[in-house]
Amino acid sequence: MSWIAYVSSDKLLKECSKLKVINDRAYAVHQLISAYKLNEQMKEISPRLATEKELRLFHAEYYVNYLKEQSCDDCDDDDVDDEQLEYGIGYDCPKLNNLWKFATTIAGATITSVESIYSGARIAINWCGGWHHAQRDNAEGFCYVNDICIGIQKLREKFKRVLYIDLDTHHGNGVENAFAFTKRAFTLSFHQYETGFFPNSGSVSECGLGQGRGYTANFPYRSGVSGSLFVDYFNKVANLIFETYKPDICVVQCGGDVLVGDPLGNTNLTPIDMGKCVRTVISWNVPIIFLGGGGYNIPNTSRYWTYLTSIICETPISDDIPDDDNDYFLLYGPGYELNIAAKEISDLNTVEEFESNYRTIKENLIKYDVRDV
Repeated sequence: MSWIAYVSSDKLLKECSKLKVINDRAYAVHQLISAYKLNEQMKEISPRLATEKELRLFHAEYYVNYLKEQSCDDCDDDDVDDEQLEYGIGYDCPKLNNLWKFATTIAGATITSVESIYSGARIAINWCGGWHHAQRDNAEGFCYVNDICIGIQKLREKFKRVLYIDLDTHHGNGVENAFAFTKRAFTLSFHQYETGFFPNSGSVSECGLGQGRGYTANFPYRSGVSGSLFVDYFNKVANLIFETYKPDICVVQCGGDVLVGDPLGNTNLTPIDMGKCVRTVISWNVPIIFLGGGGYNIPNTSRYWTYLTSIICETPISDDIPDDDNDYFLLYGPGYELNIAAKEISDLNTVEEFESNYRTIKENLIKYDVRDV
């Protein structure tokens, strides 16, 4: 009988909370999932730490060595030297206490998700994962270690074709860069793409390099994207790629900054919209690893990942936020509802632009003879 793995532990939640920009988001998510008793529908698995060798599956040895040296428990955030800046520490990736423990914990949770799939899980969930901006040799965009790339490398030991789908409102540049030259991992990213919007990459023309040409797809959109338009074209593009590439497994990054009201995004999308996309991926009937990512409106991200968990567990839940065993109940006021409504804002996207993106991706699949390999 297939089962769902839910990767979580007090140690993992504590490490995730080191990053001030998301504060105690991990605790809020876990408590809301538990308040709805969705954890009872899954097998909760405590993650292990990643090894130094496993971090080097993606990261450069000298960067791993640097991380290993960062094990102090009383770092001064204001004291950043040239070497740290070289490795991306500072600005959007501030110094963290015991960075080595943070990195091995975050990567270890996604590796544990992979091992859960190997042990027979149909789906694995790790909402503390999804750090898609970290590069091979430096931190970037709040991401110090790229657990996704490490997880995909582990998956490639047993699965021939891995499809990575990035739903975060920011381009999954770290993951795309890692697998741009290979056919054994297809990366698909839907993201906001406008002048000055981080990380300033991910145009529809970017489709992979060398032997991996055609095995990368980017679907950029502009501010205010609406649910009906987004869901329609997600389904068209994702189904086309699934039918063409025929992946053995999918990894889906579900960054919460894709939602309306996020301070670092600018969409008009709701959990219900994104849930429709997740249902499409689940319908393919292949193993899936679901990861978190961005999400800087803490209550909305908690609502979102809890709602996705209910879809994954095929367990309908009430729109009324439970207050039992939920220390974060007051976060969800004044309405205390799970649903998030779209707003009356302008959608700068057009059907013609989305259709053009779709045609470009379809033409690239044909031009570069993308298929199961």
